[in-house]
Amino acid sequence: MHRSKRWVKSSLVSLIALWSVGVTMAQEFPNRPIRLIAPFSAGASTDLLARVVAQSMSKKLGQQVVVDNKPGAGGIVAAEMTARSAPDGYTFMLTSAGIVTMNQSIYTKLPYDPLKDFAPLTIAVRMPIAIVVNPAVPIHTMGELLSYAKANPGKLTYGSAGTGTSQHLAGELFKSMAHVNLLHVPYKGGGPAMNDLLANQVSMMFVQVPSALPQIQAGRIRAVAVGSDKRDAKLPNAPTVAESGIAGYNSDTWYGFVMPTGVPKPIAQKLYASVIDALKENEQKLSDQGFNLDGGSPEKMEETIKVESTKWASVIKAANIRAD
Repeated sequence: MHRSKRWVKSSLVSLIALWSVGVTMAQEFPNRPIRLIAPFSAGASTDLLARVVAQSMSKKLGQQVVVDNKPGAGGIVAAEMTARSAPDGYTFMLTSAGIVTMNQSIYTKLPYDPLKDFAPLTIAVRMPIAIVVNPAVPIHTMGELLSYAKANPGKLTYGSAGTGTSQHLAGELFKSMAHVNLLHVPYKGGGPAMNDLLANQVSMMFVQVPSALPQIQAGRIRAVAVGSDKRDAKLPNAPTVAESGIAGYNSDTWYGFVMPTGVPKPIAQKLYASVIDALKENEQKLSDQGFNLDGGSPEKMEETIKVESTKWASVIKAANIRAD
């Protein structure tokens, strides 16, 4: 009995000591620069998101949050680097939905596990996918798109940022639900794909609103619909795919922040709070670029990753999409 009491007392002392260490670490954090790994090239719309958040966090935390662009291999380069970083709060990553919900079904040898190697912070922003066409294409509505595609199987081509990207999978989901045959043309990035759409080298794209908005507003491409469950405020005249006749279609994509698994909870909470404050501070600026603020909890992000991983795994398998 005495031994049991001593064990309980010793355990409580240990827990209190660990809690005290955690609190002290959080109070001292950060005492050196923090690295924000971004899996995109400098200058991209997603890079803007990383930099406005980093700038605001730097002011709040009193230490520089430095954006480190590590593009390549569908985000794998950045994700692996993040997963292998020390879990001390000094490295975190801006992630696309695809990096943590699609890649594991596309790549046979992925050097990270989205659920085991990363701890979610928050889904930062959401973006509907806009279905856009070159003005030379005789399509103005979803009804016209469906009619044309069914009458001309394989004639409509859609460009994407590459095989297995969210743009590609939005198209594959559309093809399977609408029962139409569109020809996918993969590019090495969304920029080259958009350039060929503007030149009418491809007929259409399934593209994130922030990337398409300037061209839509300039009249250089036409928005036929948006792939979310409700209309987007930036494109009020573009109906959703669902209300255009394909019930249940949703190809929304998002960007969020994750950190290596194992970051002490007090530090993780401080990092999360700083990210949320930065998002709220820059809400209007991000909205002007086509982003819709989310800022949900880590638990909500984890649940979203699980649900969407299952959804996209089914699409990827049906379309037989593989990459190595």
